[in-house]
Amino acid sequence: MELLAPAGEFDSLVMAVLNGADAVYAGGNMFSARKSAKNFDLPELERAVDYCHLRGAKLYLAVNTLIKEFELSDLLKYLEEIYEIGVDAVIVQDLGVLRLIKKYLPDLPINASTQMSVNTSAGVLELEKLGVKRVVLSREVSAEEIKKIRQKTKAELEIFVHGALCMSYSGQCLMSSILGGRSGNRGACAQPCRLPYTLLENGKPTGKTMPLLSPKDLCLVHRLDEVKACGADSLKIEGRMKSPEYVGMVTRVYRAALSGELKDSDADDMLKFFSRGGSSCGYFDGKKFREMMDYEQSAKISADKNLEKKIHETVRREAKQSPIDAEFYASVGEPIRLSLSKGDISVSVAGDTAELAQNRPLDEERVKAQLAKLGTTPFYLENCKIDLDGKATVSVGSINALRRDAAEKLSEEICKTFKRNTESANLINKKVNHKNLESVLCVQVMNKEQYMAAKKMGIKEIYLPYDLYKTGIDSDAVCVLPEIPKEGEVYEIPKDARVMVNNLGQINMAKGAELLGGNRLNVFNSQATEKLSEMGLNALTVSPELNQKEIKSLRQSTSLPLEIIAYGRLQLMLMENCVIKSAYRCACDKASFSLKDRKNVEFPVISQNCRNIILNSCPVYMADRIDDIKNLQIDRIRLSFTVENPDLCCIIIDEYKKALSGQRVSPPKFDYTRGHFYRGVL
Repeated sequence: MELLAPAGEFDSLVMAVLNGADAVYAGGNMFSARKSAKNFDLPELERAVDYCHLRGAKLYLAVNTLIKEFELSDLLKYLEEIYEIGVDAVIVQDLGVLRLIKKYLPDLPINASTQMSVNTSAGVLELEKLGVKRVVLSREVSAEEIKKIRQKTKAELEIFVHGALCMSYSGQCLMSSILGGRSGNRGACAQPCRLPYTLLENGKPTGKTMPLLSPKDLCLVHRLDEVKACGADSLKIEGRMKSPEYVGMVTRVYRAALSGELKDSDADDMLKFFSRGGSSCGYFDGKKFREMMDYEQSAKISADKNLEKKIHETVRREAKQSPIDAEFYASVGEPIRLSLSKGDISVSVAGDTAELAQNRPLDEERVKAQLAKLGTTPFYLENCKIDLDGKATVSVGSINALRRDAAEKLSEEICKTFKRNTESANLINKKVNHKNLESVLCVQVMNKEQYMAAKKMGIKEIYLPYDLYKTGIDSDAVCVLPEIPKEGEVYEIPKDARVMVNNLGQINMAKGAELLGGNRLNVFNSQATEKLSEMGLNALTVSPELNQKEIKSLRQSTSLPLEIIAYGRLQLMLMENCVIKSAYRCACDKASFSLKDRKNVEFPVISQNCRNIILNSCPVYMADRIDDIKNLQIDRIRLSFTVENPDLCCIIIDEYKKALSGQRVSPPKFDYTRGHFYRGVL
């Protein structure tokens, strides 16, 4: 199994490699989901790639943010640059990025980011068809689910084994984005999940205010044999924001565990040095919600500074070296020569002219001793052939200079084998004309009462949740599949049905049906729309993180029908963990629950089969600004109902129908938001 360590800066990368990492993942200074890390500019990145390759390690580069339409050209240039310097793979979230790579740089390996929210064999198989080499599974998968996925798929599987846990599925969290404008999907998460909240039952507190959304850190260091038995190919350590000392220590401890040399004291020191409220095995053993949380301590980050000196003393500092062979030649009146070789790669250099020895000519042991002094180079001398005429001599300095020159040239030649060449490509997007498009008003409901209200108001396009759709209430409605599927789930869908998918794993599950893409597919750009169209989708919902200008740019760059959410409480978090059961009791079907933050703002919590969805405190409302939407030439306008009662549903539908017919509508009297329609995210 590969041990994969994080690197937010060059010192962290060095510590990772020297302490046993087989590979390192890092971010450049563009398009990386850890903007706050130091990251690498292009010259630093090339240096990092060479450093890894000379020491037998790989470097995977995170290009794992969602990309806006105007960024696509710069993205393509950046991909060409990192391709040429020899990164071993790119980690990708955006399907548009994937499409560009497969079109322009087809031999650049792609690792699908955990932010794609893939946690089923169906999702992995879909990515395999797209040419993805490796899939980073969601942190929410259990050991049993990993085994089942491994049995059905061939792609490499990467599993998180250590570090911080997000409460929400990665790639499905809008909490930081909606509340503060800092998007986790764009690398700027403000971590509102680490703040204190109060759980309310029917408006009343169930207990004290605590960090209810802050899990303990993940630690599977004592379970690696089980992880291996699941079929994992790569073990991933989280921590691009962590210090070099942290990276070095954690990498060393996990390398020891893989080698069967782990000491309990080392594992204890690792957790003492940094952990958030202790540690847990996450979802590895299934849904053990309460064991993942430590409400009394999780707001406090343990960081034992007394261990720093010990870390500096114990972290391995010797170079990770590989063997090379040498041939040395010296003869009176000729330049001394040295050849170094590693595998099929060899270099030869010439040095100072050998002179006739007056006293002591060169001997093999003396020459070999100098050639073996490879110091901090990535090499050590394994075999050495010495050819001397028995009369020649040169200074020790001359031999040392020859050795340094040869080692440097060998390093250069080895690094060249990882470089690539490409011809620069220009991305040209055709402008698509969508004049005088009549938008269709659609309504998404969560229950039968809301459905009846929509029918009463004459809505023809209704989206039903799968559980309600399969009752047969309306075969003409669009069936909305669950936001995140689970391994082994099977959906009973008629072949002529219309289905909204929210996850890549659902595309094959709904094969044969007419497919519409939900907002959880995170559509940001025309390359993503083209890729999803190629995968069989007939319409797509644009990401609620795009603003008016960005939606217009996307609309002008794609012919695929697009939809926006113009009303509704946006889903801020999608959690496999149940905050109600973890912090209180299993009572989600007996009352209404919400979370109250430190500003006394309340966020409704919806529970579906022990999976929680946290809704925004107020809905997006755009009826009084409907002309701004109509001017975008959007095909479908969706009203999304969640906690609304039937009467309110009727009122909202009526207001939007009036607005679309040209009547003036006033802003509502209840609290509302425009979402990102006017502000967007950075």
